[in-house]
Amino acid sequence: MQREAAEKIVQATKKIDEILGQLDAVSATIEDQEERKKMLRAIATIALDIHEKITLQVIQQFPDLHPNGQT
Repeated sequence: MQREAAEKIVQATKKIDEILGQLDAVSATIEDQEERKKMLRAIATIALDIHEKITLQVIQQFPDLHPNGQT
């Protein structure tokens, strides 16, 4: 993977994280507990998949691009 692509991927995953945070905040307002749990489970699954299958792959090659500034 070229560095330019890796940088764009990290930028995109940061945007996705922001959107997932917004979904999480809105899901907290869902009154039905079972519906809220399903929503949270889906959000968590998406976040974990992105982290494991995309972010970790990028930072293995480019540790300095870690989205939290960690190496």
